[in-house]
Amino acid sequence: MTHPKREAVRSVLAAVEAPDWAAPNLDGLADVLRDLSWLPDGPVEIAVPELTALDPADRQALLGVLERAAAESGDSPHPLRIRR
Repeated sequence: MTHPKREAVRSVLAAVEAPDWAAPNLDGLADVLRDLSWLPDGPVEIAVPELTALDPADRQALLGVLERAAAESGDSPHPLRIRR
């Protein structure tokens, strides 16, 4: 059985080369996107994964995590940019 939300989160975690401790859920994704210290300084661009398999609430929750992380990272060494 596939878990579309978990797979979408894993896709974003892979895009930022998240460490092994990263949990494949929205809280874990938010934690990872707040840190990104393992990456070199500079902008981090993330392409939004395919979300058509997610129900609308899960899609909105995932996009919310991405958008909040991007908004909060503007002054950080790793400003996050979301590409749709």
